[in-house]
Amino acid sequence: MRDDFDYEDDLDYSFDDEEEDDDFGMTFEEDLYLMIREKLRDTIQEYKAQYPAIRKLESAVSSFKINAKNTDDSKFYPLAAKLLSEHIKPLTEESEEVLEIYENMQTDIARFKNQRAHGFEGEYYLSE
Repeated sequence: MRDDFDYEDDLDYSFDDEEEDDDFGMTFEEDLYLMIREKLRDTIQEYKAQYPAIRKLESAVSSFKINAKNTDDSKFYPLAAKLLSEHIKPLTEESEEVLEIYENMQTDIARFKNQRAHGFEGEYYLSE
């Protein structure tokens, strides 16, 4: 029976180096903030041709800047996410789609306080 198990063929010890490099040295807060930005970017790319309000969202997200020197990751990234959501909140009055994106984003922002909370994935807030 032992001869039936070939370690080289039956166990896959390959690692995805690219994925590991992405997370190397990254805090939970930074990873979460980057995930929020990625969801926004992917959603905007997917729907901006269909909804003019999402083109406005694209402009708002691309113009968002934050400057918080001497702030550690545990405070900077939650602050950046909160300020980003406040930056796009006025657009929620113009569009149901942007409102849905904003509300779904709030679910992810809540994860800064509760790391075990499940993030939101949906039609107007894409995860890939």
